[in-house]
Amino acid sequence: MKFLLLLYDDASAVAAMSPEGRRAIVDEHIAYSRMLRERGAHVYSDPLDDPAGARTLRFDGNGPPVVTDGPFLETKEALGGFYVIEADSIDEATELARGVPRSPGLVAELLPIADM
Repeated sequence: MKFLLLLYDDASAVAAMSPEGRRAIVDEHIAYSRMLRERGAHVYSDPLDDPAGARTLRFDGNGPPVVTDGPFLETKEALGGFYVIEADSIDEATELARGVPRSPGLVAELLPIADM
């Protein structure tokens, strides 16, 4: 089974970190990805760029979508990256997700990917 592991953090707190602190988090993600690959659980992963460069499209009815700059978040949390992992069960995927490197305000969301 494949699972999507979404990583949200406090983008402003991460931006306020020293370059060395941010580099340490990147190095931890490199090691985490390596561990997932060694276990045969890594499918794909990538960090996301600054949410200020994003667009939100709202679809309402049959008309054209309303396009706005960036996601307008109600909280400090911003989607910062993701992993697609392979696991035999949600329990195994949860165990793998427990090891994700920490960043300020980290919240991780684990979703099963539909097999179509």
